Amino acid sequence: MPTTFLNGTILTMDGRRPMATWLSVDAGVISAVGSGAPAVEGDVVDLDGATLLPGFHDAHVHPPLGGLAMIRCDLHDLATPAEYVAAVRAYAEANPEEEWILGGGWAMDAFPDGVAYAADLDGVVANRPVLLHSREGHAAWANSAALRRAGVDAATPDPSDGRIERHPDGSPSGTLQEGAAELVDRVAPAATVEDYVRAIAAAQEMLLSLGITSWQDAWVTTRMQDAYLELDARGALVASVRGAVWWDRERGVEQLPELIERSRRGSPRFRPRSVKLMVDGVCENGTAAMREPYEGTGDTGLQFIPREILLEAVPAIMAAGLQPHFHAIGDRAIRDALDAVAAGDPRHAAAVRPHIAHIQVIDRSDVPRFAELGVAANAQAYWACNDECMTALTAPRLGPERTALQYPFRSLLESGATLVAGSDWSVSTANPFEQIRVAVTRRQPPHDEPFLPDESISVLNMLRAFTAGAAWINHDEARSGSITPGKAADLVVVDQNPLRTSPERLHEIEVLATYVDGRNVKGASTR
Repeated sequence: MPTTFLNGTILTMDGRRPMATWLSVDAGVISAVGSGAPAVEGDVVDLDGATLLPGFHDAHVHPPLGGLAMIRCDLHDLATPAEYVAAVRAYAEANPEEEWILGGGWAMDAFPDGVAYAADLDGVVANRPVLLHSREGHAAWANSAALRRAGVDAATPDPSDGRIERHPDGSPSGTLQEGAAELVDRVAPAATVEDYVRAIAAAQEMLLSLGITSWQDAWVTTRMQDAYLELDARGALVASVRGAVWWDRERGVEQLPELIERSRRGSPRFRPRSVKLMVDGVCENGTAAMREPYEGTGDTGLQFIPREILLEAVPAIMAAGLQPHFHAIGDRAIRDALDAVAAGDPRHAAAVRPHIAHIQVIDRSDVPRFAELGVAANAQAYWACNDECMTALTAPRLGPERTALQYPFRSLLESGATLVAGSDWSVSTANPFEQIRVAVTRRQPPHDEPFLPDESISVLNMLRAFTAGAAWINHDEARSGSITPGKAADLVVVDQNPLRTSPERLHEIEVLATYVDGRNVKGASTR
């Protein structure tokens, strides 16, 4: 039986009909969109003045990892070292049977120089290993028991892709940067497929509550892939998901046949047709790959995938019909990613739609190359502000000239680039409206000074980036991304029109309902 939505504002994200006053859904598909008085058949959903949008797509998100933190020792909603330690104590006391205390969500900027100490954890859990990954995903905090279990001591060398933070005597402090976290990770209990099933289900329920009906998972290991397939087999994968299978940065192009084979192991709601290439680290700990050294050092950061490998691998990935999904933050990493796409056949690039996530420090000469090469700019807008991470860690490392190159959203759009939006949750909030507020104002209270306000963009541009733009990068634009007859009825109802909301209050917009294939899935358990 058809359902008609009426008595509200409908922002379609369809350029042929940007706004409407009603739409009809039949068998999970949008059957008609219009203005004026509809011919009502079947059920009616009275929007009562609310606003209806296409369901949001998140073009770069980590549900298995974020979900694991949700079901383990979760620090994401806390802000200070004292709060972190108290939460670890409470979790350990509530879970005496767990051999290891695992979880994460602490922020680097909560600690001086971004370094957390084992001694703080030792004071609350001394007899069991504790390993907590940072919110940013680029560091881990271990207690002394975990370091001992892993054999990490003053004599342990730094791995090529990471750094052990140390006391003056050379002994490990407790913070393991980038690949150094693997030294302890490899002796900790590995998450099982069933762990990931529970994690993705928990994350999905949260994402659906925010109006996110589709996403690209930016880091899919074999077990995570098995979990997605199992969820879909159980009928419990509600969202539509594109997966970016993980490129092993310790290997070269010889792994491509394995990734091609993995790309064929999909399901109706899970499509593993992208490849995640993590080119570098992050600026706040000095591991993003820069063209010139960080301020006061001779260090240009870490490049996890060497340039010569990128130049060989990326054309081959595109020729195989797979989409390169780059993590690139430093100006050297971004240039090498662009050069790698340029080394391939432009027809392949046009077909697979490569994208670079994070786009933090871009040399001005590289901005127009996104449009020229057909590389989408995947923006994590929540970071483009003067928060503690920027003022205490990133800007001092970059210096004023490179600080002024960060997150050039307007410049990218004006040069013709396709802008898509992704949260990078659980690194930061998954709420699209909190991210849109920062993109528009370049501010995040309580920090009043806007960050490079000339690079702000409009609410409409960000709504497009979260709907039609992200659907396009997910190769899902024929099915979703706009309110258009024939597309799936993946919809979100919000309590106010974001185009008429004060930019400073965008984060207050509330999601009232989320529909997938015409079914309201907000608030109902999806586990």
